[in-house]
Amino acid sequence: MKAQDKHALNRILTIIFALAAAASSTAGEVAAAASPWVEAPKAKARLLAGGDRAQGQGAVAFVEIALEPGWKTYWRTPGDAGGLPPSFDWSKSANLAEAKVAFPAPRRFTDRSGNTIGYKDGVVLPVFLTPQDPDAPISLVAAIHYGICKDVCIPVEAELTLDVPAAGHAAPAAEAEAARALDRVPRAQDALKPGDPILVRAEAHLDGTAPKITIEARFADGGAGADAFLEAPDGVFVPLPERVADLDGAGTAVFEAPLGADVDIAGLRGKPLTVTLVSETGASFATFIAE
Repeated sequence: MKAQDKHALNRILTIIFALAAAASSTAGEVAAAASPWVEAPKAKARLLAGGDRAQGQGAVAFVEIALEPGWKTYWRTPGDAGGLPPSFDWSKSANLAEAKVAFPAPRRFTDRSGNTIGYKDGVVLPVFLTPQDPDAPISLVAAIHYGICKDVCIPVEAELTLDVPAAGHAAPAAEAEAARALDRVPRAQDALKPGDPILVRAEAHLDGTAPKITIEARFADGGAGADAFLEAPDGVFVPLPERVADLDGAGTAVFEAPLGADVDIAGLRGKPLTVTLVSETGASFATFIAE
C-alpha cells in the first residue's frame, strides 16, 4: 500500500473511532436520563432525571407510570370507592436526605362502584430530592407500590434505580411530558398562574342536624373540567364534594360535602383540611381549619 493511501486510511479510521466514541458517550447520557422500564401486567414504571431544581436546592426526578389504554391509577387520596394510592420507599437510596413526591392535578371517575380520583392511561409524578451532600450524586432507589384498575383492580410493585448528578453538574433536562407534570402540580393561592382556580371561601359547618363543608371557587374560561377534592389529616375520612351550583357569570361554582354518619365529626374539629381545585386550565390548593 502506498504511503499516501495508508495516510488516507488512517484518517478515515480516526474519524470512524471518533464518531463511535461520540455515539457511545451520547448513548451513555441518554441511558443516564432514565432508568429501564420495570414491566408488570397492564403497566410499567421507570424513573426520569429532571436536572437541578429551579430554587437551586437539590434536584428533580420523576416517577413515570404508563398504563395500557383504559386503565387508571390513583391519586394520593383514592376517593369514596376506595383504591390503592401509590406509596414509595426510598430507604435503599444513597446520599438522599429527603424525597418529596408531588401529585399533578387528578380527575374524578364515576362508575357503579362510586367515585375514584386518579389518572387514566398513566401519570408522571415529580419528586423533589434533597441530598445529604449537595456536592455528590444521588443513587436513587425507589420501591413503589401502586394500584391499577379497569374491570378488575391489580396491585403492582416495582423497584426503580437511577443515578442523579450532583447539583450544578450537567444533568439531562426533563422530557416534555415530565415538564408538563410539573406545571400540573396544584399551586398555593399566593402563587397562582393565569388559569388556576381561585378559592373564594371554604367553610366547615360541623354543628346542627345537617353538617357539611362548603367550597366556593372561581374558575377561568368557562370552568371546563372544574372539580374540587377534600383531604383531612391522620386518615380521617371526608367525602368527595359535589357541585351544587353551576358556574355563574363570574365563573364561580359551589361544592358541598355532606358530613353523614360515616364521618367522624369530632375527629375533624380543629383539623386543617386541604381543598384541591382542578380544571382544564390549571390547578390550585388551600388549607383551612374545620371549626
